Amino acid sequence: MRFLRFVWKLFVMASVFGIGYIIGREHSFEEEEMWEEEAEKEKKSTTDTSTGAGIEKEFTLEHASATKVSIVGSFNDWNKDANPMALENGTWKARINLKPGKHEYQFVINDTDWITDPKQDKSAENKYEGKNSVIEVG
Repeated sequence: MRFLRFVWKLFVMASVFGIGYIIGREHSFEEEEMWEEEAEKEKKSTTDTSTGAGIEKEFTLEHASATKVSIVGSFNDWNKDANPMALENGTWKARINLKPGKHEYQFVINDTDWITDPKQDKSAENKYEGKNSVIEVG
């Protein structure tokens, strides 16, 4: 009789823990699906801006001693690896799709020197006591 009670308790405990495990796994699957949906939405939004969901602007810079130039700004989280510029006939060029609004930017020369756009009249103070060039997209 004791043995049967022991087996019964073991069966009940296994069932409860088994169901708890299954429910827990189901919730984790739901969370995974939510994470995947969020990642997909984020991927789509970043892809949209790079495939033409904005207004394409060309940035140019003439700099004789530059061996590498990139453009950084509010549109790419100031990431100097996001938008490298290409050298064409002595001029560094990059085309970027920008959403409508005001964007601050700078050029990064040889990964170290941050400068404003010499061709841009509009500028804004930045938090490093310097200036950023400003472009307004219609």
